[in-house]
Amino acid sequence: MFTLGPLFLLAGLGSLLALGQIPPGLPGQPNFQSSGATVGDSDPGARVAESKCAACHGADGNSADAQYPKLAGQKAAYMYSQLWAFKDGYRGSEVMSRIAATLSDADIADAASFFSQQVVRPDPVKNPRLRADGERIFLFGASSGGAPACAMCHGSPAQTGMPMMGMMPMMANVPSLNGQHSAYIIDQLNRFASGERQAMMMGGVAAALSESDKKAIAEFLSNLP
Repeated sequence: MFTLGPLFLLAGLGSLLALGQIPPGLPGQPNFQSSGATVGDSDPGARVAESKCAACHGADGNSADAQYPKLAGQKAAYMYSQLWAFKDGYRGSEVMSRIAATLSDADIADAASFFSQQVVRPDPVKNPRLRADGERIFLFGASSGGAPACAMCHGSPAQTGMPMMGMMPMMANVPSLNGQHSAYIIDQLNRFASGERQAMMMGGVAAALSESDKKAIAEFLSNLP
């Protein structure tokens, strides 16, 4: 297993401040990048999930179709922020914007709370060699294009060698990628790289990754619990 030394971790802290994965403040949401979402109630959240989300994302957030992201186990703060981004038009999706427009702030917080408490079901390993390449890039970056290590922002304290990840307040708004469909990860990296999906940090990172790098990272992440 690869490990990251403390100097490597500290070297990347400056880039964490430039994440830009969500807007600095959406209309009516002055604290949009706060350390957490409005605390929701998972019981009514389950009802919102059933009526508004389950058809695409699965009843428990484990979508069967790779074009729809898994929401199970995702950080509540991140889901809250992204639903507001869809609702306010910052993040584009005709379907999601239409659905989010019907949700109140309480609905959004409740649904986020419900899905965050579900357990993600990882996909099986399809290519062990590709997965190994993805682990290296995730932990140390892509030497070919100069992309930084994904672990600096998306790592987890539970993953060996990354004790700092997830312990900073700013990390609450960075998505967990463990167990996510590889095809969805690749699709979103391509959207970041093209500028279709706006993000100050991720646009440059994704553009620096080769197609093989993206596939390797996606393979590695898709089968992590």
